[in-house]
Amino acid sequence: MNELKNEKPLNEILLADDKKRKIIPVEGTRWGELIIPAKHENPGKTQDGLKVLAVASFDYGYVMFETLKECEKRFPERLNIVGLVTDDPANPDAKISMKRRIWRMFDDKGKMDEEKMMVESALSFGVPCYTGEVKIEYFNKLLAEWNPEAILVFVFGQYFNKEIINYPQLGIYNFHPADLANHYGAGPRPFEDMIGRKAETSRLTIHHITEDVDAGHIVGQSPPVNIKFKNGRLTDKVLVLEDKLMGPLEKMSATLISELILRKEAGLSGKIDTIDFERFFTPEDKKRLLQPIQSTDCKNALPVLSEDLEFFVN
Repeated sequence: MNELKNEKPLNEILLADDKKRKIIPVEGTRWGELIIPAKHENPGKTQDGLKVLAVASFDYGYVMFETLKECEKRFPERLNIVGLVTDDPANPDAKISMKRRIWRMFDDKGKMDEEKMMVESALSFGVPCYTGEVKIEYFNKLLAEWNPEAILVFVFGQYFNKEIINYPQLGIYNFHPADLANHYGAGPRPFEDMIGRKAETSRLTIHHITEDVDAGHIVGQSPPVNIKFKNGRLTDKVLVLEDKLMGPLEKMSATLISELILRKEAGLSGKIDTIDFERFFTPEDKKRLLQPIQSTDCKNALPVLSEDLEFFVN
């Protein structure tokens, strides 16, 4: 089996938190591992309900994943998070376009902290975590073992092949922080697109994944999000824009997972074609999204879900 030395620093942290976790080297991957939670981490987790695989990293992926966790906590018989696949920015050998994507904004400690945040979120909830390559035979077997009915993706540095894209019977969905419906911001630098265009508003988009980057059918978008300051000035700070575009994320995550649960329970298969996300946002929600940017600096605190988060599964 592979023993990858650049995985050691993060592994030591994860095992220091709980020595009963298992870290399994993976044959055929150039980076990453399979990390299994200890048996006492969320021992009451069931195998019931819609089986969902999360492919997520960074703050955006964390909020999406935490929303899935909250849904499973409230409706354990209706949702089962079967696994997390995440970026491995703490390993310099990882081929995840670190110089082109959001990871370029972080030093080594920042990358380590972001990855630990994501992996710990999964393990503490009893969810196994994979950090390696996805276009290898090992991952095909892991996918078959987890057998997800839907896959949700937000911030991931690898391309998917047809075997992965076509696997889940209810579809694979990507969240992208750009107004793709108007052909803005596709690719790894959506915030630079906003800055370059001097955009005053933008949207969060959910779309089907295809082999072409950010080119799949658009399922729906958030209401418009104001990305300028009160005085009308625009920001050139990527992480400030990232903070602002997080506004509609948890409600869109909750809405999508709710629709997927209802689709499974109705005995339907195939992808969700369209969701009118805007109708799930109250006038107060929309007003909040249109408020100007409040700070010239990005937030450093761990994202926290709203206390009034709703799921629409009744």
